[in-house]
Amino acid sequence: MGSGVIDRLDVLDAPAPASWSTPEDHAVVDRRVRLYLNALGVQDPHETEVLVRRVIERVEFRATLGQLGEPLEVAIEETHRLLDRWLIAELGLDAEPDQLSAARAAVLGGHLPGWTRRWAGLSEVSLAESIRAVRFQAVPERAPLNMEPNPIRLCCHRLMRRLLARVGRWLGISGRRHAVPEVHP
Repeated sequence: MGSGVIDRLDVLDAPAPASWSTPEDHAVVDRRVRLYLNALGVQDPHETEVLVRRVIERVEFRATLGQLGEPLEVAIEETHRLLDRWLIAELGLDAEPDQLSAARAAVLGGHLPGWTRRWAGLSEVSLAESIRAVRFQAVPERAPLNMEPNPIRLCCHRLMRRLLARVGRWLGISGRRHAVPEVHP
């Protein structure tokens, strides 16, 4: 089995920058994206450069739209979007979540050597058949269950009735009043 990403994610524990306004912030985000790509399995420096440049372009674009938020979080989101878009294009998917999750598991699980080169756009060799051949079951089969209707019993409703009955007894008022039968002549 290949090496996964779990063991390499501990390098991301440093605090993130709070803004995207200074060159220092750009440098910190750039460094953290490089570490994150390394944790995902991108080892080649040229591939890392290409992918970091794409991610930073997307972060800058979102900053110009005023949708930046936390720069590091946006950079990580854009890294995942970049990966998902590549997998959808590579496999010709229609954003089917189960197949996309299985493809993500196949590449990030370390089962496809050279996938990072294709992701960076430095290889023309399609990996679609190799990704499909791994055949991960990303999620369990759907098994919907029938739910029995559950009546809603408000606890306060019964409590209020009991409390009023006790107060009524204390005041000398009997429980429920029965209607007086009418007498018809």
